[in-house]
Amino acid sequence: MDNQNYNDDIMKKESNNKVFVVIICLLIFIFMVIGVSMATVTYTREKDSVNTISTGNVSLNYTENTNGIDITNAFPMADDVGRTLTDENQYFDFSINASISGNVVANYEIAAEKVESSTLSNNEVKLYLEKEVNNLYEEVMAPKNFTPLSESTDLGTMAGTMLLDSGSVNKTSTINYRLRMWVDANAIVGELEKSFGVRVSVKAKIDLDK
Repeated sequence: MDNQNYNDDIMKKESNNKVFVVIICLLIFIFMVIGVSMATVTYTREKDSVNTISTGNVSLNYTENTNGIDITNAFPMADDVGRTLTDENQYFDFSINASISGNVVANYEIAAEKVESSTLSNNEVKLYLEKEVNNLYEEVMAPKNFTPLSESTDLGTMAGTMLLDSGSVNKTSTINYRLRMWVDANAIVGELEKSFGVRVSVKAKIDLDK
């Protein structure tokens, strides 16, 4: 009888151990799924590039360490959350450097070109642009769905790209920008992996300052 009780105890312990192992495995699987599904923002990093337009003593250089931003497998989020993303891999900083001599004005436009492999729709993502003013970043474009131009602009920004900002400079200066992008709160992402990427470019034109 004692042997029978002893065997029963051993079987119960083994059974409990198996249940414990199964629970641990399930928890690990759940954490893995959650980890894969969490919102991630990554950069496509390429070699430094410089786009230069010049005439006479004027040159307008657009430089960047990266040339765009991508979101992959991200959850939808409200604009109030998206516009305050602070991790260094959740925004894209770039600068426009103007070197100007004489009475001239450089007009410029900043645009975002959609990456062809993007699987999210234009209305499923939001873009938000800020410009540095007195060491603080201020909004220059409110959160907005990717909205492609229907036709090219006079400065040469191509149809199909999204115009982010425009401006002009008449003296040597550096203008710093910060771009954020996230999945629209109203988007229905589903279970399939979705992505969206943009590449930033600048077009400029030199005019005489009258």
